[in-house]
Amino acid sequence: MKTFTLAICLLFSALVSYATVLKSGYPGKVIKASTAVGHHNSGDDAGAFKLCLEAEDADGTGPVSEDPNASNSKTRGERDNWDYYVDYTPNDVPAGKYQLTIRYYAESDATVNVAVNDGSTFAVNLPASHSWNIAWAEHTIELTLNEGHNKIRIQEQYGYNVRQDKICLTKVGEPVTCNYSIGTIVSNNHPSCGQGVGVSADCFGAGCLGLNYKWSGPGVDISGTNANYINFYAPSTNGTHTYTMTTSKPGCAESVREFSITVSGCTNVPFTACVEAENSNGNGPVTGDPNASNGKTRGAEDNWDHYVEYAVNGVQTAGFYELTLRYYAAGDGAVDIIVNETDLVPVVGLPATHSWNIVWGERTVTVHLAAGDNKIRVAGLPGYSPVRQDKICVVPSDYPGTSPSCDFNVEAKAVRISESCQDAVAIYPLCSGPDCESVTYRWRGHGIDVEGEIVRLPPPGMNGTFVYTVTATKSLCVPKTATVEFTTTGCDAGEPFSACVEAEHSASNGPGSDDPNASNGQTRGAENNYDYYVDYAINDVPVSGTYPVTLRYYAAQNARVNVNVNDVFSVPSLSLPATNSWNIVWREETFQITLLKGNNVVRIQGLPGAACRQDRLCVHPAVSNMRMAAPEGIEAQNQDPALQIFPNPAPGEFKATFYLKIGEPGTIRVTDVQGKIWHTQHIKGKGSHEERINLGNAPSGIYLLQVKKNDSVETKKILVVR
Repeated sequence: MKTFTLAICLLFSALVSYATVLKSGYPGKVIKASTAVGHHNSGDDAGAFKLCLEAEDADGTGPVSEDPNASNSKTRGERDNWDYYVDYTPNDVPAGKYQLTIRYYAESDATVNVAVNDGSTFAVNLPASHSWNIAWAEHTIELTLNEGHNKIRIQEQYGYNVRQDKICLTKVGEPVTCNYSIGTIVSNNHPSCGQGVGVSADCFGAGCLGLNYKWSGPGVDISGTNANYINFYAPSTNGTHTYTMTTSKPGCAESVREFSITVSGCTNVPFTACVEAENSNGNGPVTGDPNASNGKTRGAEDNWDHYVEYAVNGVQTAGFYELTLRYYAAGDGAVDIIVNETDLVPVVGLPATHSWNIVWGERTVTVHLAAGDNKIRVAGLPGYSPVRQDKICVVPSDYPGTSPSCDFNVEAKAVRISESCQDAVAIYPLCSGPDCESVTYRWRGHGIDVEGEIVRLPPPGMNGTFVYTVTATKSLCVPKTATVEFTTTGCDAGEPFSACVEAEHSASNGPGSDDPNASNGQTRGAENNYDYYVDYAINDVPVSGTYPVTLRYYAAQNARVNVNVNDVFSVPSLSLPATNSWNIVWREETFQITLLKGNNVVRIQGLPGAACRQDRLCVHPAVSNMRMAAPEGIEAQNQDPALQIFPNPAPGEFKATFYLKIGEPGTIRVTDVQGKIWHTQHIKGKGSHEERINLGNAPSGIYLLQVKKNDSVETKKILVVR
């Protein structure tokens, strides 16, 4: 008995010693204590899991700098340089929900993107600490971590500056149990052709509660927390077919199981089907027509915005099929074809039949259908003739998976005599492949946005490297781009261009007021209204280029403005730190814009929030010898502002700015280069728009953002980088 008591005492002593080591609080170590991290009082129960990680000890893109006020005397980040991130890696953590507290420095209100384990990002607003290196602030959010290893990326949004110090994680709520094992039970592993099959998940362990199930395979795409049992029809092709069951729950790693069935008894009869428009769902009226295939059609002569959703059921084998649409169109029409709400065949041209109810036409395209039941939506497009739909017919295709009509590639070339400042330049595309016929070209770059195969540029008139991008498009094909650059030397710099324009001498919707502290004794703006603009006329610019400009202003609190140059968004959101005064202390903010040769109008307009009182705008000599990136959106004056995307590349969430007439309906759609739809949003015009778009778990790659209006469609490319 004495020996047993002694053993218990020694064991207790060892546990106390171990707990003492943990409470010493080394960075990156697990802390089990009831005291708060930093200067907060958490009030958690003793034994709550806690972990603090220093920014300077984590991977990241921002520079590490000394700071005696930081928690470990160092931080990550740099002033006036955004888009830095820090990857914190909490290891050996139990699964579940956590409160994450970030300690940071930010001179003005800022926004960061947060992503856990490379998942979708979400935005977090961080109130200003009003200091870059003295006074820090803390902000707490809630997130879910997996058991074991995790990665948390905190990244500045475009236009904001944040200096990161550390994060602290505190476990909240009940622990998540990930302890389970799972398999599948199949009702029949050897079904006959098209026979029904049932499959159930066979789960054991405490972690089975709360699982989400996702089933996939030929003709199967089912998910949900109650989907622990599914039934489906066996494929209509002989052979072995493999299916996947994936289980997951917040805080636990995914578990993947496969099962197979072997099908026999199928005959090789090709699948064909015809479906009438009048027997399908749609928003267009049904009208009689003796010339129609079944005596009726769908559509209205004065409305393009109608669709028909055809149900093509009982498809035996997933694969490519030829879809033929029979239609009537008085003028040239166009439709989008959307298969199963994901696969998009965009802007299918329908040549005019020159008749609304007598002469019909047919158009055939290739689509991919799933085994089983399919939905095919054929929808009219703005700017084209209304379409009266009669029917569709589907037959198997010899399509190999690579469209023969889109087999082309494009390069961009430049030809010139020399690099001399006085020599003109011609840029042209070089198309290769069997399908270069009917390809059209559009060039964008240093001050141009023109269509045509060969573009002759005037002498640049300034030193530097010039970059131009050509976009090659063909009906039903994904646009392809190429870039060319050339360098010019030997230009006489001459007298550098500069100018200052007073706000009170410029067009504006804001009131003018006297101010003895202003540069010319007057300013524009009102203290209780942010929504004022000033149009600064910058005339006689000697050469197109990128120019630094400085805005002098007053703002009692942190304010934001956007900058338009010649009716095109140049800076969608510019932060103006507070001067803490409306009429005594002014401040200047410098940024860069692109000005065209000749006359320009720079509009600076307040954004929702604190008001800004504008004093003047000064243009400084152009930035020389810089690489001029192709500005996708330089448009002619007096047009609506072009569609812009920022940031680009983006981590999965970005903003789109564009113009849509007040009250006019519109649609935002994002697709990948294969035509799969990742985002759809219906909007109503309010003039200038700034829409935040989150693509969720969309993988890295190139995507197309499309804004559909009544009379036009705008398209931009965006690169998603995870």
